[in-house]
Amino acid sequence: MSEITTLQGILRSTANGPAWHGPSVAQVIEGISAEHAASHPIKGAHSIWELLLHMDAWQIFALHMCDGSPVEMLKGDADWPPIDDISEANWTAAKDAFATHTQQLNDCLNSWDDAKLREPVPGVDFPFKVLLHGVAHHNVYHAGQIALLKKGAE
Repeated sequence: MSEITTLQGILRSTANGPAWHGPSVAQVIEGISAEHAASHPIKGAHSIWELLLHMDAWQIFALHMCDGSPVEMLKGDADWPPIDDISEANWTAAKDAFATHTQQLNDCLNSWDDAKLREPVPGVDFPFKVLLHGVAHHNVYHAGQIALLKKGAE
């Protein structure tokens, strides 16, 4: 199995499941309402919705890097996008956008070979392999936070 195929499987399983470590992002946000997703049950902590938008921002960052577009590291609202409208439709759109960007990132890798993973990412000091594994690790980390926020509200 190629490194690309393995990496695509990791990105897909951490976002959509099944994942060996526990629930994927899609599985952990399943059944959460917009109101619950926007709530802040822990003072000073991000909401579930904020975490999802943040994860998606970094997937979009990786997508731009993968198509060769130089992108600045995310800061401020680009890193933690604000929630403009707390509605079920907007929450569904956020979940759909995350799923779409996960698929686009996997699709981007379809045209790559394993050597591409060792190439440096434009404008930063690490290769694509580190970037893409980082996206998967980042998603797992925040999925764990979402699981705790979800459990705390039950």
